[in-house]
Amino acid sequence: MKDVNLMSGERFLTERRTATFRKEQFDYLHTAIIDASGDSWTTTQLDEANLNQVYNQYRVKHGIPFPEEIIALRKYYGLSAAKMSEILGLGINQYRSYESGDMPSASNARILIAIRDKSIFLDFLDASKEIIGEAEYFKLQTRIKNLEEYVRPTSMPSALSGYVAFSQQKLKSAVEYFIKEQGGVFVTKMNKLLFYADFLSYRRKGYGMTGLCYVAMQFGPVPENWGKIYDSISGVGMNEYIFPDMSSGIELDSEAEPDMTVFDDIEISVLKEVSDRFKNVKAGEISKISHQESGWIENHKDRGRIDYSYAFDLTMQ
Repeated sequence: MKDVNLMSGERFLTERRTATFRKEQFDYLHTAIIDASGDSWTTTQLDEANLNQVYNQYRVKHGIPFPEEIIALRKYYGLSAAKMSEILGLGINQYRSYESGDMPSASNARILIAIRDKSIFLDFLDASKEIIGEAEYFKLQTRIKNLEEYVRPTSMPSALSGYVAFSQQKLKSAVEYFIKEQGGVFVTKMNKLLFYADFLSYRRKGYGMTGLCYVAMQFGPVPENWGKIYDSISGVGMNEYIFPDMSSGIELDSEAEPDMTVFDDIEISVLKEVSDRFKNVKAGEISKISHQESGWIENHKDRGRIDYSYAFDLTMQ
């Protein structure tokens, strides 16, 4: 399979299609690569991004947990994926596959929803006593009974968040990465860097990066409640800068080293692409560039939220 990076004469072709999944139909934006001769193909990465659009809609429609919550549930109970599978009566590698994005069956999805309640998980633990052995059973029972109740993320995945829940860790690391690569970054520019990183991530893999929601404001796309968002990032300073013409701006700075382990390979490549693309672009220039994006053009009059489906119209490929 070819890599997703385009060769000479190749371009992306995006078209609206309908896919059938579990006897239901879902519209999505199918992306392929087309060359000068008109031949088209996809890569493994594009296939996954196309399929994830369908999966995302199915999860929302049926209330099925997204992979990050499936991971969060396991971490809440403090168990390995294999042990979760054993206690829940799933196949040996089933829970791990759900964490990786595989879609649970309807019955297994109900199990995942139910174990948000630890009393129900304890029922599953009781049922697996003979399988896991008494010693481990009593050890786990005691520990789980003493857990605080599980709290679901306050920000649930949707088309306005790139179908991922908000991640403070990824936001912090992305901001620190851009500061490190660009030097001190003014808020106006950081807003656009994050927008391009999130939307390009969605275009590449069918999921956003940080889970931020964006609003089309006067100077381009900005994270919703951006002031509170930046203020919440520990170790990142917000300093007012006065220009020679007496206008001012807020500059973000940090001496922290970004934790890149929170990102996958696609996200890291996206961060690098965005940083390289706008390395020497000033805040005013990147605002003008963002005004060419259809997500801003079609929503700025009402200062509306920008659906991540606009990622397929990005001027960045």
